[in-house]
Amino acid sequence: MKLISCYIENFGGLSQYRLDFREGLTVILEDNGFGKTTLAEFIRAMFYGFPRAAKSLDKNLRKKYTPWNGGTFGGNLIFEDGGKRYRIDRRFGATPKGDTFELTDARTHKRSSDYTANIGVELFGLDSESFARSTYMPQMGDTAVMTTDSIRSKLSNLVEDTNDVGNFEKAMAALKAK
Repeated sequence: MKLISCYIENFGGLSQYRLDFREGLTVILEDNGFGKTTLAEFIRAMFYGFPRAAKSLDKNLRKKYTPWNGGTFGGNLIFEDGGKRYRIDRRFGATPKGDTFELTDARTHKRSSDYTANIGVELFGLDSESFARSTYMPQMGDTAVMTTDSIRSKLSNLVEDTNDVGNFEKAMAALKAK
């Protein structure tokens, strides 16, 4: 799976923001307050939507990332998987009933039924929280416990599958070289 680009119509403090991911490694080097964590949360929301509402604002992602300037809440993400390019379009309402999800083939622009609105779990085999903890570390996040049951399960499978261990070592070597 490879990210190609994303467009944020409105999400938190980011508005009409486009990012094209580079081949290999994309580094986002911006000042504090730019919205790097917001961008990471946008990518997660594209793959997973929003979880059920929590009482505290810090845990209620829908309220936390409701656009500051109003407007359409959401955007799109283009990714490649298995040699095929897809585009996820999500719009978020005030409640889950107002949310929309559409997956299209990015080349033909026709609707795709290859994945459902539960695309994150289908693609990565991880729940939303595990995805977040394995892809980025928010500046103010809880770093004391970075694993989840889903991550521990995947790591256990890595130990049993030598192919995955070899792939992991290649990936780590490539990252170190960059």
